[in-house]
Amino acid sequence: MKKILLCAILMLISSYTIHAQAESDIVITEIMYNPPGSDSLEYIELYNKSDFGVNLTGWQFTRGITHSLSGIFISPKSYIILAKDKPIFESTFGVPAIEWEDGGLSNSGESLVLVNAQGVIMDTLRYSDDAPWPTGPIDPDGDGPSIALCDPEADNMDPANWTIGDDPTQTIIVNNELIYAHPFGECLGTDLIPPIPEHAEAISQTEIIVIFNEATNMTAELSENYTGLGTLTADRDPTWTVVTLVLDTPLQDGVLTTFCVDNVQDLPGNQMTDLNTECFEVIWHSTGEVRDIVITEIMYNAPGKDSLDFIELYNNSGIDRNLWGCFFDKGISFEFPEFTLGAGEYVVIAEDSANFELTYGITPFKWGGSLDNNSEKISFNYVDGDTIDLVDYNDNMGWDTLADGLGYSLVLCDFALDNADSLSWTIATTSTGIFIEDSIDVIVGTDTIREAVQIEMFANPGEYDDGCDVDIQYVEELAGVRIYPNPNDGVFFIENQENTRLEYQVYDLYGREIRQGQLNTTQEQIHLKNVPKGVYLLRLTDQFSSKSTTKKIVVSR
Repeated sequence: MKKILLCAILMLISSYTIHAQAESDIVITEIMYNPPGSDSLEYIELYNKSDFGVNLTGWQFTRGITHSLSGIFISPKSYIILAKDKPIFESTFGVPAIEWEDGGLSNSGESLVLVNAQGVIMDTLRYSDDAPWPTGPIDPDGDGPSIALCDPEADNMDPANWTIGDDPTQTIIVNNELIYAHPFGECLGTDLIPPIPEHAEAISQTEIIVIFNEATNMTAELSENYTGLGTLTADRDPTWTVVTLVLDTPLQDGVLTTFCVDNVQDLPGNQMTDLNTECFEVIWHSTGEVRDIVITEIMYNAPGKDSLDFIELYNNSGIDRNLWGCFFDKGISFEFPEFTLGAGEYVVIAEDSANFELTYGITPFKWGGSLDNNSEKISFNYVDGDTIDLVDYNDNMGWDTLADGLGYSLVLCDFALDNADSLSWTIATTSTGIFIEDSIDVIVGTDTIREAVQIEMFANPGEYDDGCDVDIQYVEELAGVRIYPNPNDGVFFIENQENTRLEYQVYDLYGREIRQGQLNTTQEQIHLKNVPKGVYLLRLTDQFSSKSTTKKIVVSR
């Protein structure tokens, strides 16, 4: 009988606990977890969704922050705010707050747990700075907005029920960022966040495209909203997210041009302000885009002190290319000054330019940073940030280990091969006649000792490696092909005006193939399903003549 009674009591307690968790009327409805600047504006908003007041004495946060509530009564349909810095919060927002005792909100996300005086969980959630939690259109992770539960009856553990704070405070500016939040207030449920231009790019000497994060109204076609480009006309595409600017004054060849976008609206009255103004840098090369510049040789762990590490680039386009503004941002740091790389020519970038020139008799550009002796991503980018070439080398995983400190560089013999694939690379076979003193591990009996040695260097910077068994194949440019519309929403046409049989491959900017096929008619429609918006490369090859061309595809949805 006692056992039955005890079980009944335990079941009752368990039932009460579950009911308390599921039916608590006190809910977390707004969180400012990473305000701009310092974290002094962090806060958590609690709301009483019931028709009765609740005494919160003894309630406390046990995860996320540390705070025990005492003598706090929350009226029905009312809010209270717990803030990291009460004076700063109140002077900023003009509403009262309770300063929490200890801790701070994680910028990357964490669990928040609120329990009552009996230790029963009354509300809990785990927010994050990653999707599916709100990440835009203005990022709550440091760019100004809070995150808010607009419907207090909704499950606040489900990120789909949260949005960014939709009420711009108009006058609260921190680190030049406008605060979007409504402590002690309800979500407005209207769009008060203006459109944001996310990308701009010169597609010809007289045309620039501007891509917005959402549909815009006719203000996006007002020329005065684009400053720094002179007289122009502006036209929206059918999605109203891509605007093409047609310039009266052409862009100067190879010269970086800065222009700004402001005052564009999505809805009447909801327009960009001075705080929302976005400025972009664009460049146009009269000789065409800087593509087919290939990383063809890498010395990542030269014997000695790595002072002879280098990267070699080759112009495989058949046209002189102005590399002004092109840059490395992974592996090393380097941006080209005004420099033209001739068709079929090489250029070298080195860690120690003086020692490299003394050793090889070649004057390289000098990079910042250093290459990792184990593995590294080397990313070479166009001036607008698009990736031209990316190589992720390794000291194993299919890469020849003789390049790891034993005197050999890695070389790409066939420039038509995918240089992101280790199988496309081999070690240099050309001896430089140079010996570098270094030390290596030598096994003597059962012992391993360090022994000084002279290591012969095998590399051929600035030239094709004579030991390669693959000849360079110069591919004639394919003509008579038209791609439209471009930009597009992932669906576009390829028009083959020469009526030849073509093969096509679509790659992302990391060299990954995402679509391939054959074209057997003069016009075919291509669907890129489920790809994110961005820039892709379309390579077309004539199956009979081997002529080829590469086009850039802009997916703007």
